[in-house]
Amino acid sequence: MAPGRNDPCSCGSGKKYKQCCMGKAALSAAPGPMPAETAPLVALFNAGKHAEVENRALALLHRYPGSGTVWKILGAALQLQGKDALPALQKATELSPDNAEAHYNLAVARK
Repeated sequence: MAPGRNDPCSCGSGKKYKQCCMGKAALSAAPGPMPAETAPLVALFNAGKHAEVENRALALLHRYPGSGTVWKILGAALQLQGKDALPALQKATELSPDNAEAHYNLAVARK
């Protein structure tokens, strides 16, 4: 049986379920962008147009806030512009815990 919104979260964090894993479950269940929507970001990134990647990724995140891929692309673009990329990269690893590239990017940003 799934915990109720105000029950303690089963992950052991000590938080209420609604403030912990319930929100993560909702984000991970949300549909993500289609490859045709992320391919232009990758092309712009590879072309070195990191400011444009940042703007387009932010717009895409309004539609798909649970996309670890878009957060990862945003974080990498921010990092290459010398901006604070940690929040975006942390979000990418939270949403895509099995994505090694996201974890690598976060580790590099923390140096």
